[in-house]
Amino acid sequence: MTATTAVRPIGVPIQVPTWAFAVAVVAMMLAYVVLQENGLLVSSWMTVHEFFHDGRHALGFPCH
Repeated sequence: MTATTAVRPIGVPIQVPTWAFAVAVVAMMLAYVVLQENGLLVSSWMTVHEFFHDGRHALGFPCH
């Protein structure tokens, strides 16, 4: 008896929706604001700056 094996494709291409790229860009921009914002974008709104600053500390991201 010999066993036959079926050839399976290694990688199967997937369809990525167009809107997923826009979501990825917005997510990267939000990650920048939360992790790197040091007053450049929201310098006049110190409450938001302090909120993000505390968030960086809570996430363990060095900001000092």
